[in-house]
Amino acid sequence: MSFGPLFFAAPAALFALAALPILFWLLRATPPAPMRAIFPPLRLLLGLTTEEETRARAPLWLVILRGLIAALLIVGFAGPSWRPPSEAKAAGGAVLLVIDDGWTSAPSWSEVKAAADAVAGEAERGGGQIQLLLTAPTRTGQPVEMLAGADARARIARLEPKPWRPDRKDAAARLAKDPLPGVSRVVWIADGLNDPNAEDFAQALLQRGPLAVKQPERTARAVGGVMTDADGIEALVRRGDNGQAQGAVAAETADGRSLSAAEFRLDGAGLSAVRLKLPAEIAARAARVRIVGEDSAGAMRLLATGGGRPFVGLVDPVSSGGQALLSELFYVERAVAPFATTQRGDARALISQGAQALILPDASRIAGPDREAIDAWLEKGGLLIRFAGPRLANAQDDLLPAALRPGARAMGGALAWEKPQTLAAFSADSPFAGLIAPPEVAVRRQVLIEPGAERTVRVWARLADGAPVVTAAPKGQGLLVLVHVTAGPDWSDLPLSGLYVDMLVRTLAFAGRATQANQQTAALDEPWRPERLLNGFGQTAPPGADALAIAANAIDAARPGPAAPPGLYSRSRGETRVVDAIARDEELSPLILPGAAQRLGLEGPRALDLRGPLLALAALFVALDLLIALAVAGRLPRVKRPSLRAAALILALALPAALAPPQAQATPDDPTQSIRLAFIKTGDARVDRMSETGLEALSQTLFERTAVEPGKVIGVDPARDDLSTYPVLYWAAPTTPARLSDAATANLDRYMRLGGLLFVDTRDGGRGSGPDATGPAAVMLAGLDAPPLAPVDREHVLTKAFYLLQNFPGRVRSARVWAESASAAAARDGVAALMVGDGDWAAAWADSGVDPRQREMALRFGVNLVMVALTGNYKADQVHVPALLDRLGQEPAGRRR
Repeated sequence: MSFGPLFFAAPAALFALAALPILFWLLRATPPAPMRAIFPPLRLLLGLTTEEETRARAPLWLVILRGLIAALLIVGFAGPSWRPPSEAKAAGGAVLLVIDDGWTSAPSWSEVKAAADAVAGEAERGGGQIQLLLTAPTRTGQPVEMLAGADARARIARLEPKPWRPDRKDAAARLAKDPLPGVSRVVWIADGLNDPNAEDFAQALLQRGPLAVKQPERTARAVGGVMTDADGIEALVRRGDNGQAQGAVAAETADGRSLSAAEFRLDGAGLSAVRLKLPAEIAARAARVRIVGEDSAGAMRLLATGGGRPFVGLVDPVSSGGQALLSELFYVERAVAPFATTQRGDARALISQGAQALILPDASRIAGPDREAIDAWLEKGGLLIRFAGPRLANAQDDLLPAALRPGARAMGGALAWEKPQTLAAFSADSPFAGLIAPPEVAVRRQVLIEPGAERTVRVWARLADGAPVVTAAPKGQGLLVLVHVTAGPDWSDLPLSGLYVDMLVRTLAFAGRATQANQQTAALDEPWRPERLLNGFGQTAPPGADALAIAANAIDAARPGPAAPPGLYSRSRGETRVVDAIARDEELSPLILPGAAQRLGLEGPRALDLRGPLLALAALFVALDLLIALAVAGRLPRVKRPSLRAAALILALALPAALAPPQAQATPDDPTQSIRLAFIKTGDARVDRMSETGLEALSQTLFERTAVEPGKVIGVDPARDDLSTYPVLYWAAPTTPARLSDAATANLDRYMRLGGLLFVDTRDGGRGSGPDATGPAAVMLAGLDAPPLAPVDREHVLTKAFYLLQNFPGRVRSARVWAESASAAAARDGVAALMVGDGDWAAAWADSGVDPRQREMALRFGVNLVMVALTGNYKADQVHVPALLDRLGQEPAGRRR
């Protein structure tokens, strides 16, 4: 029930106000109890009578006070709240709620859901219904849903953004085909971005009722395109007019390890080209490029086949000097340079630098160390492409797809009976299927495999007479490919043709794949099957059982949507393709609306709950009434009149302060002037209280045993507070962990980048399997730019930062700790920014029923943790060991003779 902006959640309680006249009569009819006093000369007054010994009724001011107390309690229990005029006017009517649930809403998804929940909550309190329309298309074409307020809130809580943009034309069509009753208003929670159908869609909504459009303060940003070249990676970043202009772009491996990052500043047109300079061996590992801190499918750009530009090593231990045209590798390098990053050198050096493929020209037997390195590299998935020549024909080895016949087959010479052979058409199961062999390409000489060996190898190309000219065979997880002619034009015309380039590019498609040996060839019409798909927040995951393949001839024209979700697609030839969430030329322009539509922010004005202030005022008046009753009964000590006046003055001054809304209190000591341990407030009172108590005990231990003198422990809100002044953030898992808001995740990402240490305590006590995809840590860290984690071993600096530790007991003895892996922390000199454990250490520090020895070890672990945050890898640095040993009169073991 509402009276203008005043709304009551439980209006039935107001009927109790009708009893106030009866209460008034009872209070007036009941006089206050008389005061009893013993007076010795009372005997002298016996027999005397007075006209009035006690009051006949209670004083009017006391009756009014008690009536006011009763009224305040009744109104408080009725659940009053003061609503903004727009919300109060709409309360109680049916609402058409439209939500843009594409990836463009993902960066502000928590605010989107909060705004939608507020609209549904209004409908629930007013007894109205919600007509829910989602604008991102689905495979089945989801119709408009008619829901009660409570059901709508449950439905909104389960919503997740889709990895494609909204389709407002499709949404308007779905809205038009559903006959629904009228609504009192329309609320469109938009992504703030325009498309060709946005204005028509808004007009269709205006026909249903008054339209209010809520949109985020900042719109989404996206990686509009990625280009790879010999100097690294160039990313094109886009934004709308009100998107954040500054940020950073990072290139990462498939498992999330950062390879390089660069800052950008978007210009007035909302565009910026960001250059990530990377060495060849590092750039070849890039599998994705993303905007740091932007959680959306548009902010993530996947790269085909580990970057689409493999790192190819050209084995050339002896340079041919300035006679480039005499080098066989000259033709290979010119052919693959536009499509791969190449580097010359010996085999072992190239493998150590991370080469994904090696091209080996004509060579006799490979030296022992190089052979061992190549064997091990092939077993792990390398791609070795060999070319034939005179030396291989006369002295072959076993690093070949099949054994070769001694010598070479000559065609077209003065003493040869055979004429030069052309290439036959490529078979449908060859990686070269679809390529056209020019008739002028002739082969004059080749090496042949032993008879019967064709049954054990794959033949990718043949001559017109059927002789194999390109063969392949698996080795471990790798692949061996032999081209039976030279890499230069000595034996054939192939290196002088465009076909040479196409064949090498198709072969290099196998580079960087996990299991190249098992790749099977297939027909040209083989569909593209999803390998890794993006969700709306830009996270990759294996495809579900209902994921669809894309037809071979449709992959180039595929647009992100239910039929082609953004992600990485592959087929058995070893080829990979990417369907991006945003096209390179797709613009992000601000939303255009008709003049009749009302623009609002996502948060909007909030209702003011009046229950607390009213009940607090009633309690204060009850206390005042009790004091008056005690004073009248003579139960209070007698005070002089000036003292009574002073007390009344203090009460009058304290009353406004008691009724005022609570304000944030200033911290008494400046956090920049002292070291302070902090914990993240979870909203779970018991967990937060334990975290504070445990950290206070740890602070006291640090003060007593180390040079660290911590200040007062503080609880922080990562969505609002500045975290940069705290060296350690302790984050205990609440009873029901929940995903952080976008503001909180961005703040924690910045905290870790600045060098802070985030310690997550899942409190599992060894029951979980670690920071996996299903545990509390996975929920708590969702959305964070969390680095890969590795178990802390006995060599980790955490075991020797202050105390020498072998395990890390907390409330349980078998506690485990994971820290940022050494490779991920290399950019910070090996210092971890994130640690995850399951020991419930705060409970142990707080002495919550823990064995004294176990608590002592838990405190030692806490001391080591703080020391790691303050001193980094100081105790792991061995650079000063020789000088220390010399000072002690000892000699390092490496110098002893």
